[in-house]
Amino acid sequence: MTDQIKFIVKELNTNLGRNYDLIKFDALDEKQLLQVLVDLLVNFNAGEKLNIREDDPETVTLQLLEMLGSVKYRPPPGVEPTLFRSQLLAGDSRTIHHVLHWLLSNKEQVKNTAYLAKYLKIPDIPADVIRNNTIQDLLDLYQNLIDEFKDVHKRTRILQKENASEIINDIKEMAVERDIVIKRLENVQIHLVDVRDKEDLLNSSKLLRIQQEREKELESQYNMQQSQLKTASEQLKRYLNVIHGQSATPKTVSDVIKHLQEEIQLNSYLMKEKLPQEMGSLQKELNIMQAIASEQHPARSDVITVQDKIAAVNSEIEQLVQRRLAASDPQEDKLAPFRQQATVIRRNKEASAARVHELTATLKEHEATLADLRSQVKQLLGDIVLRGEELKKYVNTLRTKSTLYKRQRANLSTFKVETGVLTRTLHILNTNDPTIEMALVNHKKMKIDDDDIVERAQDKNADFAKKSLHDLSQLVAQTAQKLSQVRQEIQPLADKVKPIKQEFQEVQQQYEQKKRVYEATSINISSQMEPLKNQVNDLTDQLNNKEDEWKNLRQKITKAESLQEVVMFEMKNSMQSPRKPSKMEELKKRVADVEEIVKNLEEEQRTISSRQGAVEEQTRLWQNMLQLLRCKLKTRDEPAARQGRMHITQQTQMLTLT
Repeated sequence: MTDQIKFIVKELNTNLGRNYDLIKFDALDEKQLLQVLVDLLVNFNAGEKLNIREDDPETVTLQLLEMLGSVKYRPPPGVEPTLFRSQLLAGDSRTIHHVLHWLLSNKEQVKNTAYLAKYLKIPDIPADVIRNNTIQDLLDLYQNLIDEFKDVHKRTRILQKENASEIINDIKEMAVERDIVIKRLENVQIHLVDVRDKEDLLNSSKLLRIQQEREKELESQYNMQQSQLKTASEQLKRYLNVIHGQSATPKTVSDVIKHLQEEIQLNSYLMKEKLPQEMGSLQKELNIMQAIASEQHPARSDVITVQDKIAAVNSEIEQLVQRRLAASDPQEDKLAPFRQQATVIRRNKEASAARVHELTATLKEHEATLADLRSQVKQLLGDIVLRGEELKKYVNTLRTKSTLYKRQRANLSTFKVETGVLTRTLHILNTNDPTIEMALVNHKKMKIDDDDIVERAQDKNADFAKKSLHDLSQLVAQTAQKLSQVRQEIQPLADKVKPIKQEFQEVQQQYEQKKRVYEATSINISSQMEPLKNQVNDLTDQLNNKEDEWKNLRQKITKAESLQEVVMFEMKNSMQSPRKPSKMEELKKRVADVEEIVKNLEEEQRTISSRQGAVEEQTRLWQNMLQLLRCKLKTRDEPAARQGRMHITQQTQMLTLT
């Protein structure tokens, strides 16, 4: 522990310029220790300067914990955060010594962390303010800048680590290159000893080098001017297309002037009315935010006072609106329709300006997308892009290929459908007549046997060549006989399949017709149902709004009726000769009775407070009397303990001890 305090004292003297020793440092009180901790954190750029004795305790607490959080300090293991926080704010010496030792032991890390926390801190914005689009855009920009700062800082740290080794390697390479250059110069000087006119040759070579550099500069300048000329020509074409409305035939001069006048009017409206309004609203929001940022952290009492002020202002506004409505006569206000028309025109202008702004932003996005697509096309196809007749030929070839592909795909789909139909027909036939499956199996076996025979015939071409003509004729006759048998077996199946296939085609056509009718009917019904649904929803919303208005009006009517009854009762009461007391008189009477009761109670309180000393004295005397009587009773009940006599008379008691 002593070594730790010695280390703390030494580092504090070095970093803060203090003159502490062990005795002086140990003699510091709680607030002085907290001030030392705050000064050390401020020295590490973790926060702003604080005065523990003069500043608000809540502000000191918040900023101290925020500074420790910015340097990523963690309490020691086994200590609860709430206990650590309370001990730290109370100025516990062990806790502050632990914090100081950790900060001074990790000095470089703390400085780096405090530096990063200054630029990576995200401001705490209320939820109702963060819903603003401008604030959200600023937060997104702030987050992007934070990410960019992280990348730059990471690269800087890597460069700082690699800098020393790179510099050393560069110095070594430069030393080697210097030796090589010195050796080359020595060799050149040896070769130039016997050469005449060395100075003229050197001057000529120097002039040649200058002219070569000048030639390179002129060439680069020429290329740059050519690129600028190309971009300028493209820009000129684009402007011409814009002036002529992107059409092949240019417009007349009057149309162009009219279009430009409309653009000038729109831009002047945006510049004189729209943009100043937006700038004013943004300036107001900025002033409000600056005022909020400059103020201190509000306490609960401040929030309550602000809420009370808001409620008072709202009530005053409601009263003024009611007075204005009561004072104004809608029949006499002849300018109301014109005001409404002006309001509608102003709103339409604002909506049109907003629409133009959105369309401009969309146009810019489309232009950027078009530029990206052009760059991608240029990367894929190179500088050569098909135009004119070549592009038409290429498009025609693509069309022919696409039509051919569609035709082949249609044929393939028909083949698939026919295959499915035949498979389904075969399944139905098998279920109706199981012998058909056996016949097909036998047919397949015969085909397999024929294939085997053909293969054997191919393998034994030499043997068949040696056979006689009689054997070959017998083989042909057997094959023809088998083929006729198979045809006879298949013929009834084909006769059965034909009507079924025709029936299937008819059913398929009917199905397609019904399907088209169903789809058209469903589309028609859905298109008719959609406006009806919207109308029902609108009517439901209107009904709910009317019900709410009716309920509010009903409540107001009941309240007004009750007030009217009270007023009528008061009027009748005032007109009667044996007049009953009014509500105001009853309330005044109750107030007077209550005030009388309060006055009596205050007088009783004063009398009781004036008699309090005498009552206490009397109570003390009675307590002493009771204690004396208890002692006498105790001595009378214990005669054996003391030898004596007691004489009891009517008024007194006397105890005689012998």
